[in-house]
Amino acid sequence: MDSNTSNNSNLAVAIHQALATPGVAIPLTPAAANGKYRVAVSFLTRNSDADLIVASLRIVVGMTGNAAYPTPTPTLADLIAARNSYIAAVNAAKDSSLGVVVRRQQRAAFTAMLRDLAHYVQVASGGDQAILLSSGFTAQRRNQPIGALPAPANMRLTRGKTSGLLIARCNRLLQAGAYEWRYANVATPTTWVDLESTFAAHVAIEGLTPGAQYTAQVRALGTAGPSDWSDTATLMVL
Repeated sequence: MDSNTSNNSNLAVAIHQALATPGVAIPLTPAAANGKYRVAVSFLTRNSDADLIVASLRIVVGMTGNAAYPTPTPTLADLIAARNSYIAAVNAAKDSSLGVVVRRQQRAAFTAMLRDLAHYVQVASGGDQAILLSSGFTAQRRNQPIGALPAPANMRLTRGKTSGLLIARCNRLLQAGAYEWRYANVATPTTWVDLESTFAAHVAIEGLTPGAQYTAQVRALGTAGPSDWSDTATLMVL
């Protein structure tokens, strides 16, 4: 084990021990016990490169050896490799315009991985504040009332920039913690294909057959479970 890995591991253990120490641990409020906290991801777009590098190190440290997150997706090894590539691109961008383009590409790839990891942390933590914070991510309070959420409104489909791609969107629900999506070929309307859930009120549906028509639906996830499925939207793929 190299020194950086050892230091990260030791720091992660210290963080986890601090969280479990009386007087130091973040208190479990009723809201936390009810899973009313979610992973904050706005830093992925708002932070400067320097701040994102620092924030991502905190996440790597928090996730390392953390028993609450036994199978992170993506893996920490892949995340660290992407982070190292991003840091190299940030440093190289200072010397050339081409480097700036590469930096943007590496940042996009890295933040996409962090977004996937944030979703894993959200599910694994169950919205518990202390467990969520131990990952190194920050938390935001969900303003979710008790009770079922309404089905998302204004479900719609648009064509993507490439053949075989549709973009599904709905109106954002402030109380929703995430969105679940499904789609079907109109020729087999009861054969639904489930997509990965998202934090955002939109999702890309890829690999579709040009010339075929597809229908899609979405539902919102809240403290009382999923809402009803939305109305369907239908569109032909080009």
